[in-house]
Amino acid sequence: MTEPQELSISSGDALSPDETVVEPDHSAQPSRRLEIVIAVAALVLSVTALLLSRNIQLRMGAGGIDPKWWPTLLSVFASVLSALLVGMSLFGLPMSRGDLEESERDGWIRMLVSLILCALYVFAWSHIGYVAPTLVFIAALLWVFGLRSWTGLAIFPVVTTALIYGLFHYVLRVPL
Repeated sequence: MTEPQELSISSGDALSPDETVVEPDHSAQPSRRLEIVIAVAALVLSVTALLLSRNIQLRMGAGGIDPKWWPTLLSVFASVLSALLVGMSLFGLPMSRGDLEESERDGWIRMLVSLILCALYVFAWSHIGYVAPTLVFIAALLWVFGLRSWTGLAIFPVVTTALIYGLFHYVLRVPL
């Protein structure tokens, strides 16, 4: 049989049971150790946030809802959820991670770039102010995580920065 005839015969045929194609499994495997590490890290961070929120210095006398209230409430809520997560990771069945892909080099690079951007943002905010560093920070994070639309890179940071600034400066009367 000639090659074109072989191609025409075999190209539309279904695979026989012996010829099934097995695709490699790229899903992440369950990891109890990873669950415990993440849960304990979340608990440590949330308890640290609770302690720091209780040490906020008040300029005026406390009464009712003060600047400590919201950070304290969020920290308590995060601590309770983290404690539940620690209990589930220690005593529950390992959670399925079949819907997640295994980590890749690109993901680690994005995480490290994001952490560097966060550190630069905190430094810039304390030396320059809120508005300009926030615009650059949000646009840079969007770029790192794959947004390439110039309208999205321009509009989203401006709207987000304006909403946060308006909320804190005009509604809550907390200077940024």
